[in-house]
Parts: sequence; C-alpha cells; structure tokens
Amino acid sequence: MKLKIKKDIRDVDTALLVDVILLIIFGLFSVASASFPATIKYNVNRFYYLIRQMIWMILGIFSIFFILKINKNFIKNHIDIVFGLSLLLIFLLWTPMGKLVNGQVRWLKIVIGSREIFSFQPSDLLKVASIVYMAKFLSNNIKRISEGSIFLTVLLIMGLSVIPIMVKDFSTAVVIGLALFAMFTSAGMTKKEFFIILVIGLGVIAIILMGPGSKFRRERIASMFADSDDKMSNSLYQITQSLYAIALGGYTGSGFFQSKQKYANLPEAHTDFIFSVICEEFGFVGALFLIILYLIFIYRGFVIASRAKDNFYKFTAIGLTTYIGIQAFFNLGVAVKILPVTGITLPFISYGGTALVMSMVAVGLLLKISKEGNQ
Repeated sequence: MKLKIKKDIRDVDTALLVDVILLIIFGLFSVASASFPATIKYNVNRFYYLIRQMIWMILGIFSIFFILKINKNFIKNHIDIVFGLSLLLIFLLWTPMGKLVNGQVRWLKIVIGSREIFSFQPSDLLKVASIVYMAKFLSNNIKRISEGSIFLTVLLIMGLSVIPIMVKDFSTAVVIGLALFAMFTSAGMTKKEFFIILVIGLGVIAIILMGPGSKFRRERIASMFADSDDKMSNSLYQITQSLYAIALGGYTGSGFFQSKQKYANLPEAHTDFIFSVICEEFGFVGALFLIILYLIFIYRGFVIASRAKDNFYKFTAIGLTTYIGIQAFFNLGVAVKILPVTGITLPFISYGGTALVMSMVAVGLLLKISKEGNQ
C-alpha cells in the first residue's frame, strides 16, 4: 500500500503538494477554532464542523489519487457529460430543490421524506467542469483560434458557464468567467476578440447589477466606500466587524482559539470571514504566512502550465490556477474591504464540503499535469 502511494505521487510537483498540505492543515486548525461558536449556537459536538471537514478532506484525498491513476483520455472523453451535468444542477436551483441560505439560493438540498439529508453548491462542480471542458475545446481547435472561426463557440461556452449561475451566485460566475477568459487569452485570442469579450462581460455585469432583484448587490458595492460611522447596512456591518477582528490581531495575534469577534460580532466566521479569525488569532504573521502559501500555489500552478507540452494540460492548468487564485483574492479582498461582500469562500481554508473536495480535485489535476504534462 505504501509503495503504491509512493508510486502514485512519484514525479509530481513536490512544492505544490507540500504547499497544499500546509494549506489544508492550516484550514483544519482554522475551522476548529472559527466554528466553535456555531457548535454552541446549534448545540452540537464542539468539533462537529472539524470532523465533517476532515471527512470531506479524506474524500478529496481519494479524488486526488483517482485522478492520478486514470488516463488523460478518460478525462477528455467524459468531461462533456460532467459539464452537462453541472449545468443541469445549476438550473435545478430554480426548482424546489434550491435551498435559501442567507437570502441566496446557491445550494441544492437532497430531501428524503421531510428530512434534509444533504446539501451542496453545484457551482463548485461547475468551476472545475467548465475549465476542463474549455481546455478540451481549445486544445482540439488550437489551429483554428488564430482564424477566429471558433470565437462564437467560445462565447457560447463562456455564456453557458457564467450567465445561469450569475443570477444566483454572482461572485462565483465572475471567478469562472475570469478563469475561462485567462485560458482563451493564453490560447491566442485576437485584440478584437479581447475587446468584444470585455464589452460583453461588462454589459452582462451591468445588467445583473441594475436588475430589480440586485438591490443587495448594489448596497454591497456602496458599503465599500461608506464610513463605519454611517448607519450600518448588513454588508457594512460585516466588513466593519471583519476589520475589527483583523485590527485586534496585531502582529502576532491573540492566540489559537482566542478570537473574541467570532463569538458575537463576526458573521459566517467559519466560512466567508474565516480569514478575519485567522488574523485575530495568528496576527499579521499568520496572515502573511497564509498569503505566501497562496502565492506559492499560484506560482507553481503557472510553472506547471508553462512546462506542459500537451495543450489540453496547459490550458487546464492555467484555468485551475486562475480559479483558485482569483477566489482566494476575492475572499481576502472582502475581509480587508477592498472588495464588496461576495459570500465566496477561501479555498482549502473555509468550512464547506463540496468546495474543499472540488479544490482538491483541481489539485489532483494540477499534480497529474506536473507528472505527465511535459512527457
């Protein structure tokens, strides 16, 4: 068994593997602390969220080894089905299966009888599926990109991947859109195509933001520029409490499990605002360490992409690295008030089963590319 594991991870990018292990360990410690008030509130085992996160982590580890074992052609041959399934799951958000959480329908619930047994975010699957599907399409049509003959198809793929989820989960849609945009840019889009996509993207964002159901999104943007002394909206309150937590941490933090903000003032402490708890407990030093881990991840991801001789692997690595990097930036940006509140989690760190598993699936693909992509 030990020899088989060694064989599976032989020749993978060691720096990326170690970096991800550190991120996941950091995440488990952070969830253990940040979720403690929630366990008191809901009267469950004090390590309820940590145990669940560890179970999802184990499932993610199995996913990594499965990806390392399967053939590249297996992935390419089945990604159409996975992409189609992910889109179907997104459309199910408009059915009774959609679950309302904090005013947003981003979750699908599985109910047996009158009891909910499981819920998940289909957007997590869509992130990876859309990237791999786009990578397959671009690699299969690499010679036609310079001719501009596949541009409309690229727009269709981007539209299917972004617009349906944008109505329900705006920030995730932007992450997916930027990842696909980065992939098409690296494939050699023309300047004209670049500006067309830019104009269409900005236009769709404007329409969504100005729609009658997007008042809360406009309030979140406005809260970025509001003073904390103003009459607090919910978004401004969240950001203000996040900044208080970060300030309380100072240089070295108050110590593990010693955050005060997580007990009463800081909302979604173990998910959306877990970075604020990290800052309060581990201070500037801990926050800097975490940011460095993300920078290493991004650097190694693009190194893997640059070394890949196979175009399918190259575009997949670019998309996955961009998605993890942009999502981390969005979450950190919200915590320090340089971005509006988005409700997006911190990869590998925030509590969340499907998010953790799909992030680890992305890691599995990157490790596979590092092992096979330059052959």
